[in-house]
Amino acid sequence: MGPFIVSVHLAIESSQRCGGVAVRGDTGMVRTITLESASGVDDQLMPAIKQLFDEVGAQPQDLSLIGVSIGPGGFTGLRVAVSTARTLAMTTGCRVVAVPSAIVAAMGYSETEGDVATLLAGRRDSVWLTRVGPDHGIVGKPGLVCEESVASAIAGCVAVLGDEHVPQPLQEAVAAAHHALTPPQWDPLACLQAAERAAAGGQYADPRTLEPLYPRPPEAVRLFQAR
Repeated sequence: MGPFIVSVHLAIESSQRCGGVAVRGDTGMVRTITLESASGVDDQLMPAIKQLFDEVGAQPQDLSLIGVSIGPGGFTGLRVAVSTARTLAMTTGCRVVAVPSAIVAAMGYSETEGDVATLLAGRRDSVWLTRVGPDHGIVGKPGLVCEESVASAIAGCVAVLGDEHVPQPLQEAVAAAHHALTPPQWDPLACLQAAERAAAGGQYADPRTLEPLYPRPPEAVRLFQAR
């Protein structure tokens, strides 16, 4: 008889101002915890992971899969989540899946009959737009759109997800295209499910090269490089 292998899955969603952690134990039991503020994720993340591991009766060495929401999103939350996933993967030897944050948002939307567009990381006059199909796969190539190009980019979508940080001219252009912006949900369980779907298809990331998705270099990085 071979050795008994415990399989525990972890998902980290801290790309935005709110999010959380989800763990699926080897019995299938799922536990989640909310992270109230990405600005404090440095202090919250590892205690949250430990709490959930305790709840499902698991140890770090039981970890077999980590799914991490890679953005676009806030600099601090993404940096901490990705570095934590990278460290855990390299110390435990588990697999990693990089989950675009737009897929997390789309999976939290109830409509499944068409594409969902997610507008993220608004800065100045553009946003990063990702279309996600009803099978929760990315449709086309994500990229930056501005006021003039957003209408064609969201054509045919059943919903457009975005928050108050979408620049006002883009909000108005979305409204003119007969869409209302729906606030996205950042559910760590959706991140876990997306990671498990990707893992089933062998879509793993190399933890050594795992990085957040930034449409533009963060302002702090830009200023440092300009020194």
